[in-house]
Amino acid sequence: MFDCHTHLGYYRDVMNKNSPWSRVTLDALISYLDKLNTSRAVVLPLSSWNVDTVMPTEYVLEVCRKYPDRLMPFCAVEVREQCLEERIARYVEMGCKGFGEHTSKLPIDHELNMALYRICGRLGIPILIHLAYGEAETYGAMDSQELDGFERVAREHSDVDFIMHGPGWWSRISAEPASEPYPKGPVKEPGKIVQLLSDYDNIYGDLSAGSGYNALNRDRQFAQNFLKMLHGKILYGTDLDDLFTPEEVHASLLESLNLPEGALENIFHKNLEKLLGI
Repeated sequence: MFDCHTHLGYYRDVMNKNSPWSRVTLDALISYLDKLNTSRAVVLPLSSWNVDTVMPTEYVLEVCRKYPDRLMPFCAVEVREQCLEERIARYVEMGCKGFGEHTSKLPIDHELNMALYRICGRLGIPILIHLAYGEAETYGAMDSQELDGFERVAREHSDVDFIMHGPGWWSRISAEPASEPYPKGPVKEPGKIVQLLSDYDNIYGDLSAGSGYNALNRDRQFAQNFLKMLHGKILYGTDLDDLFTPEEVHASLLESLNLPEGALENIFHKNLEKLLGI
């Protein structure tokens, strides 16, 4: 298995024994992957405006060099910073395979974000975006319930592969308006993300965290049909959710849905390998 979404303990939390993220040392991350029989993982830094949860790209690169066959670094730069393209290009030269986790608290189609997407297109790297739910979300790009802004982004930047994650994305698996970040109950009618994944070759869904788990678990019959139809567009990821919430094991949930072996292979590793060109 190839986990598209992991992190290390937040840089400022390493010495804070009260932070749950302080438990995610490099050794803990490798042990976690071994427990889940995960051979490889993307390690995501974080850089978000006016938020304390920061994990520098430089630290992620340093750590990933210790396990080059297992850990794959992405880079993250706040879009309000200067010399954005030069910094991202340097990180790519240093070995970063994508951009993310992108958490800038701006509209998904804000001009600063649009500039970032153009850079990703020129550099030929995918971008993993945390899409927030509602204005109360502490981080993540924002969009409407209808995801109109993101659809325009995907259409105008067809040369960029977008990996979408978070409650602002997965709560839209149902056409019924989401009244909370993690809506419960059956999916009566496919939502906007089903259309987007079907219509756009450059859009992928990252199943990680409680948002991805909830989207599948709320209606397993719908989830089975959804994944049978779109298994070429879905990526296995955890966001270490299994570590912090051990009752939510993404791999076990996927295996319980009785998907064809080829579909599971795509979700567990082949789609991400194709995206990253490995």
